[in-house]
Amino acid sequence: ETGALPGGVTFVDNRNGTGTLSGTPTASGVYSIGFTASNSAESPATQTFTLTVNQAPSITSASNTTFVMGTAGSFTVTTTGYPTASLSETGALPSGVTFVDNRNGTGTLSGTPTASGVYSISFTASNSVGSPTQTFTLTVNQAPLITSASNTTFVMGTAGSFTVTTTGYPAPSISEAGALPSGVTFVDNHNGTGTLSGTATVSGVDSISFTASNSVGSPTQTFTLTVNQAPSITSASNTTFVMGTAGSFTVTTTGYPAPSISEAGALPSGVTFVDNRNGTGTLSGTPTASGVYSISFTASNSVGSPTQTFTLTVNQAPAITSANNTTLTVGTAGSFT
Repeated sequence: ETGALPGGVTFVDNRNGTGTLSGTPTASGVYSIGFTASNSAESPATQTFTLTVNQAPSITSASNTTFVMGTAGSFTVTTTGYPTASLSETGALPSGVTFVDNRNGTGTLSGTPTASGVYSISFTASNSVGSPTQTFTLTVNQAPLITSASNTTFVMGTAGSFTVTTTGYPAPSISEAGALPSGVTFVDNHNGTGTLSGTATVSGVDSISFTASNSVGSPTQTFTLTVNQAPSITSASNTTFVMGTAGSFTVTTTGYPAPSISEAGALPSGVTFVDNRNGTGTLSGTPTASGVYSISFTASNSVGSPTQTFTLTVNQAPAITSANNTTLTVGTAGSFT
């Protein structure tokens, strides 16, 4: 025998007109060798001989990969084996992703997936020796997105709750940044949602932010928490003016948003009420008549409209209205008022 044999294979002349090519080859491929038969009678006879060593296919690439939804991705399936293995895929792929056998012992899983999740598929490598199958996991991640509104309103002194919602795969974790009003807290529910809740003890507008994070990204949403407060009239429920003299009384309130104030009931001539549009109102003027006037004030915002009963007393300076003289007669009973 002439020519290089694969490792593990030998040739032996059996000295009986036969020879044996045998062994366990350690490498695949095509080996061109030659056999020569010789005796004393004639010229030697030579045969060109081809030894083909096939190899069972094996998939050598990883058994999983990760794509990102909305982003082009690619993964190459690689094999060993002789003849070169063909590759096939079974199982549902996400929309936008396909598999192609490159006919050179490799295959390409590629595309832009339109849905996230975990897809269990399999690859089979086949040649004349065998057809092993590899179980494969394709994970399609999705960048997180906060899908809930960017604001909410609580009422001071009343329990409130707001759920922050997201999309994304894996399910994003959610964190909060910024000062919350006393009595309000934020909790990540570890399922792609978070809860802003509690009973606020102060009113006002709080600017905070939420961040949703997974392995793909960490977008932040600016968020406004408004804590409203029911209105309350905090000024006295009565006042006194003097007829003919200018007087003024300020109605004060608490509440958020700042309440508007309205007045109901008949005022004395010369006296008016004005809402100052800043949570106060002014009762003022120069009354032209004395007496007691029962009126009411109502403070209104988006939370409520409480009413206060109010008494306006208009006093009048004393004046003697009778004549400044009278005449009595001696010896006769008389009287003057």
